Amino acid sequence: MLVAQLSDPHIFARGKLMEGVVDTGANLSLALATLETIAPTPDFVVLTGDLVNDGQADQYDHLKEVLGSSLDSFIVVAGNHDDRAGLRALFPQLSSVGSGNESIDYVIDAERDGRSLSLIVLDTTVPGEHAGALDATQLEWLDGQLGERGDREVLIVQHHPPFKSGIGFMDTYGLQGAEGEAAVVAKYPNVAAVISGHLHRPATASWGGTVAFASPSTAAQVSPSFNGETTSYTGEPGMLSLHWWTEDGIASHVQPIGDNGRWVPEWAK
Repeated sequence: MLVAQLSDPHIFARGKLMEGVVDTGANLSLALATLETIAPTPDFVVLTGDLVNDGQADQYDHLKEVLGSSLDSFIVVAGNHDDRAGLRALFPQLSSVGSGNESIDYVIDAERDGRSLSLIVLDTTVPGEHAGALDATQLEWLDGQLGERGDREVLIVQHHPPFKSGIGFMDTYGLQGAEGEAAVVAKYPNVAAVISGHLHRPATASWGGTVAFASPSTAAQVSPSFNGETTSYTGEPGMLSLHWWTEDGIASHVQPIGDNGRWVPEWAK
């Protein structure tokens, strides 16, 4: 079974570029087109936050235009650049998940090929802040949801990675409450992985008795800067992530968006 993850598209109003450089709307369109070429068709498509750049209505209008008519087909996660009310107004599947500025935490239970699966979505955002947090109420809620699903395979989805990446300018805006989350998750061996965004760079960590993964961005990738450098980006293309989820666990891949071609060596023909 395949889970596709599109993260941090940072959509601006129509005609505006990210830092005058990246057409984030075109990149998200290309990411969606790339998904159409993936086989098998993903069972779930997860949008892990920072869907727009400033939480503005005209940015959500542009996002709606790019995503098209199947808005209710996505699993939506709030990011620190998003506005919760704006997300609820755009995505009908969020209409029953709290209201206004309440955190967007919810669970999707699904049956696939005789397997019982659960995707638990956590809202790690703090309005007005780049850094994230999980408070005691959310951790208690997470513990309760996991406790009720001991017989299911679970994937936790959130915006902020729960681990330190070593990229200082990104870790500055990390996740408060990550140690508490790790303590909860470690109690449940059926958690296959925690997937997140925010980092704008692929990274994995052994964490909480499972694996935690941070996805690259469909827009732009952060530099792998481990010596205290200032915020910078690379010239790498936009990327998406693919998670091959079996009863044995999850294998995560990153895929540059667009047509990257394909060739077969002579010995394999």
